Amino acid sequence: MEWALVLLIGLVITIGVVASHFIDTSNPYPFKKKAQLFTNIERGFYALLDRAVGQDFKIVNRVRLNDIIQPKDSVGGRAKRSAALKAGSRVIDYVLCDPKDFRIIAAVDLVNQTQGGHKSKADWFVTGALEAAGIPHIRIKVKKGYQVEEIRNGILYKIGKKERAHPPEPIIKGNIPRRPVGALSASQVKAQLTSVPFAKAS
Repeated sequence: MEWALVLLIGLVITIGVVASHFIDTSNPYPFKKKAQLFTNIERGFYALLDRAVGQDFKIVNRVRLNDIIQPKDSVGGRAKRSAALKAGSRVIDYVLCDPKDFRIIAAVDLVNQTQGGHKSKADWFVTGALEAAGIPHIRIKVKKGYQVEEIRNGILYKIGKKERAHPPEPIIKGNIPRRPVGALSASQVKAQLTSVPFAKAS
């Protein structure tokens, strides 16, 4: 019995010593300064974005989603807490604001489409939440050779202040049924396709 007690005490002491190597409670603020606020890609794009829209908008970087949207008043309880928690874990790379009153104009995210790259996969919660709140969500792919005017025109188009230079033609001309029709057989589909004139793809 005594040996069992000694072994138990020894085991507790051993666990405590091992745990102390992994948990450092001596410093409540174990932080250090990062080398820079932006990565090289973010810094380069910020300069480009500033040249493209800096006179018209203020640019705020790394903004939490729940800093620019909030649950509707009609939402309450668990749904409200869940939505706020999800929004709090998402970060928008850049937010464009009105320079006079910082009214929110648009949200801009950089997209690095390399495998495992920054925001390479679309976050449908972010896109859906911004759309529901009436904030345009602009996702811009990281690439070399962007021109300032190209960025500017793309943003102005997304926020509804510029028409597309070459609006796409409809793929199918003519009247399109308003309601989905019943399933067609392969021969019926072929007959339908051969009877409808196609426009050139844009």
